[in-house]
Amino acid sequence: MKGISLSTNDGSFAERLKQLSATLFKLLDWFTPAHPFIADKRARTFLVSFTMLFFELLCIRWIPSYVRYLSYFNNFLLLASFLGIGLGMLSARRQRFWFPPFPILLALLVVIIAKMKFQLLITSTQVLYYGIADQPSVQAENFLVLPIIFGIVTLCFIPLARSFGQLFSQLPPLTAYTYDIIGSLAGIAAFSAMAYFSLPPLVWFSILGALLLLLSAKRTVLFVAIVLAATLIEVGRLQAGAYWSPYYKIRLIPAIPKGYIVDVNGSSHQAMVPSQNREPFYKEVYRIFGSGSFHHALILGAGTGSDAAFALANGVDSITAVEIDPTIQHLGAQLHPDKPYSSSRVHVVINDGRSFLQNTTEHYDLIIFALPDSLTLTSNNTSLRLESFLLTQDAIASARTHL
Repeated sequence: MKGISLSTNDGSFAERLKQLSATLFKLLDWFTPAHPFIADKRARTFLVSFTMLFFELLCIRWIPSYVRYLSYFNNFLLLASFLGIGLGMLSARRQRFWFPPFPILLALLVVIIAKMKFQLLITSTQVLYYGIADQPSVQAENFLVLPIIFGIVTLCFIPLARSFGQLFSQLPPLTAYTYDIIGSLAGIAAFSAMAYFSLPPLVWFSILGALLLLLSAKRTVLFVAIVLAATLIEVGRLQAGAYWSPYYKIRLIPAIPKGYIVDVNGSSHQAMVPSQNREPFYKEVYRIFGSGSFHHALILGAGTGSDAAFALANGVDSITAVEIDPTIQHLGAQLHPDKPYSSSRVHVVINDGRSFLQNTTEHYDLIIFALPDSLTLTSNNTSLRLESFLLTQDAIASARTHL
């Protein structure tokens, strides 16, 4: 009797498992765009390729602004995207492959970034790290940060790449590669344009959402729209009160008694406070050589204008202020208590310090390396900081030729 009972239970379990599997595949079929808004395979190849490159750049730009140490190691995000694309292309060979649709994974990514407090504390004296050691709430480095972010980014790319792989197999190779390359270049150009104009993440995610709606099926468009709307609400909540430059997420923290602390990607970067409240080293060069000794000054990494304010106060006749980030310079022009950028003696140049030094023919009697600390990398394929050249002997030698 026990044997018969066990056999019956086994059969019942197998039947339930079969029913569950059938239900999952029905759900998969429901999400599969059998009647998409755009059915042409070449157009869909272009759109999927555009979406993948656009989303890859979005991850590289958006996630490090909330997960601080990925600002320095964001090549991990690039590797995660490559892994996800590879797995998705491999899965395209299987006719039936259940996987959560991209809008749900995108919403999950945003929720993880928004709700989990990702902080990293490096206590080693051998590592210089813009951390948060002064905040007692931080216990120690959280080793789960990297695998969690790496894993969810990888998962996000799988459904996109699976769709792309299926389209690739349905087109002649040359045609597929052509639309792939055009779509990739268009995605890169679109995101680069938004970074150039300092548009906020809500715009990035809105464009991504529009692409997903175009790629969705007619019967799922309402579901996709609801998920995307919830995602956009969370993205908008996250960006509230922040400025977005081509390089950073910038927040202003009121300083006492007057001015602001400029926080970029979660790290204190510089201060906009009255000159009398600044550190003594700002005045040192003028104390040594005497006020009024300099007539034409160059400031590299002028930031919000504190060095320019001291130069003006000490009688410098003409100041060239070079700053790579237009948003930081604009905030300084608007909000710095000393209003240094309002002076007709200050000429602002939005450019990289290295590029300016190599191309200018001007000579100066004072060159100040003010704050060439970008807190970002030259590219995602290297660990070189953007300002690395300005911290070398070659840079000092180049500056000397302009004295």
